[in-house]
Amino acid sequence: MGETIRQEARRLLAAMTRDEKIDLVHGVDNVWTRGVPRLGVRKLRMADASMGLRDDLVPATAFPAFIALAATWNRERAAAYGQAVAEEFRAADVDVLLGPGVNLYRTACCGRNFEYLGEDPYLASRMAVAYVRAAQAEGLSTTVKHFACNNSDWHRCCSNSVVDERTLREVYLQAFEAAVKDGGTRALMTSYNLLNGEYTACNRWLSHKVLREDWGFDGLVMSDWNGARDLGKAFRAGMDLDMPGVTQWNGYPKPLRELLDSGQLKPEDLDRSVFQILKWTLEIQKMQEDRSRPPRGRCADHAAVALQTAREGIVLLRNRDNLLPLEARPGMRLCVTGPAAYPTATSGGGAAEVKAVDPVSILGAVCALAPEATVLRTDRAEELARADAVIVCVGYDAEREREGLDRPWELHWHRDVNVIRHCQNHNPNTIVVIVAGGGVEMASWIDKTAAVLHAWYPGENGCQAIAEIIFGKVNPSGRLPITIPRSWADGAAAANYLPPGASHYNLPDYDWPTRAVFDVKYEEGVFVGHRHFDRAGRTPLFPFGFGLSYTTFEYSGLRVTKSAAGGADVAFRVRNTGARAGAEVAQVYVGDVQASVPRPVKELKGFARLVLEPGQEQEVTVALDRRAFAFFDVARQDWVVEPGEFRICVGASSQEMRLEGKLVV
Repeated sequence: MGETIRQEARRLLAAMTRDEKIDLVHGVDNVWTRGVPRLGVRKLRMADASMGLRDDLVPATAFPAFIALAATWNRERAAAYGQAVAEEFRAADVDVLLGPGVNLYRTACCGRNFEYLGEDPYLASRMAVAYVRAAQAEGLSTTVKHFACNNSDWHRCCSNSVVDERTLREVYLQAFEAAVKDGGTRALMTSYNLLNGEYTACNRWLSHKVLREDWGFDGLVMSDWNGARDLGKAFRAGMDLDMPGVTQWNGYPKPLRELLDSGQLKPEDLDRSVFQILKWTLEIQKMQEDRSRPPRGRCADHAAVALQTAREGIVLLRNRDNLLPLEARPGMRLCVTGPAAYPTATSGGGAAEVKAVDPVSILGAVCALAPEATVLRTDRAEELARADAVIVCVGYDAEREREGLDRPWELHWHRDVNVIRHCQNHNPNTIVVIVAGGGVEMASWIDKTAAVLHAWYPGENGCQAIAEIIFGKVNPSGRLPITIPRSWADGAAAANYLPPGASHYNLPDYDWPTRAVFDVKYEEGVFVGHRHFDRAGRTPLFPFGFGLSYTTFEYSGLRVTKSAAGGADVAFRVRNTGARAGAEVAQVYVGDVQASVPRPVKELKGFARLVLEPGQEQEVTVALDRRAFAFFDVARQDWVVEPGEFRICVGASSQEMRLEGKLVV
């Protein structure tokens, strides 16, 4: 199919006029390509896809946030999620998913963290690949975004991410590379920020050297809406499609004609972009011809996918004296309170938000699963004291956590923290449920809290999963895709996240055309997230990969053997030693004992999610490729494995190693 499509794209290109070419490289009507009607080249329709189909005219399933998907640590769940979203796109005649987002979680305050896959490049890579493959198998194109280093939304259009090349290659570009090489994504979208002094849409090193030359990408590069600040630079750098924006920046079609007439843009640069758009369009058309379109409308199977994602992604962080699960029984008294009890935010805001048609709230789900109990929505002291347990629901929502702004690290003092403390003071069995796109400050109140659940943004029916976990219908199995520090100052980027004197929270970036560019220096280098805590010798409040269960697991029998391809096979056994079935996420970390460059103490390089019955034991083998032992050597412009000894650690989190071995390479 590939060469036939390329030949047809060349034929169409040769038949096009210059004006038709200029038309084709500019998007239209916000979410469409223009097509070439005279030659029968169809238009393509796009829609945001971070948490499902975002279309005000088409009812769609509101899935849990992407960070909740990351918390499942389940490649099969990522594939099911991607397939379900793609089926709804096809049913609605939408051709292009504007997602997934794979920017890494550098700090808790980025307004778009909930759209991304956590702090670790390996975890994000594997989950993204599974999603992209499944979604594109339905006959669409994914658009992996935001390329690259959009790790905050604080005045994102004026933010210059200053990052050294090794850090870029090993950390912030790795998920994009995997989505290209292993996932086969057909498109990427550049970000709003600058990277090392150049807007990403205009950054030739990024879009040409790295993406096309080093990774062999042969797909389409589009700008974010209004992201192509200099059309000449952008098209010369490797951008193919300029999506609509403020006319002072793209001014369709006059600026492109002037650039061509003056020689600032060569005809061959324009032809290259046109060819990519034609090929992309023909590929999508052919894929869709080979597949029947799903029936229009929401699908009950998709709601089930959303619910199961929430079940697997919710993380139990604290469970003092095994308070949970609660036993719903006649005569039981429960108080449910807090701003997120009803209504419960299903999503963060902005381009990711999918309006839930009939959302479930935490209060409603608790009432439904404990019909014989007395459930009161109150924080009155006398009722709190009489209750068997109190469920306090706190966090953020689509107005306070969204693209275009960042949100505070601390929960709202009056609306959230005071309510938690008030409930703690009147009932020792206080359970806190957090609804948010990332970590929040907990150290000031967690010691007096009996249990804590991190529910992320749960989607349209994920509150049912919250209640199922509280009452033991579901054994919690989510694991943190992030590190939650004890304080903001403990984080890797705390000292260089914002300009001096700036506040985390800002209004949407309406004044960006008049603001000066400012630098965000990634001085922590490759030591982001759990890598930073290992290096600093600090214990976070909750480590990367952490999550409690209602059962227990035992690890044994580690064997590490070299593989023929220059990697290793890591084999071990996991046994459920508790009284109920549950899922464990076994994590494999690699550490270079003596390297010539600063390297993390250990890095995640493999994981396996397994479901075990009580007493059941399973043999697990995790294959590590050569890249698992390598670092990027900037001087050689290549990945290098230095001879020597490597630690192979297997654990239940980044700070809970159960087994350790070594490999000499």
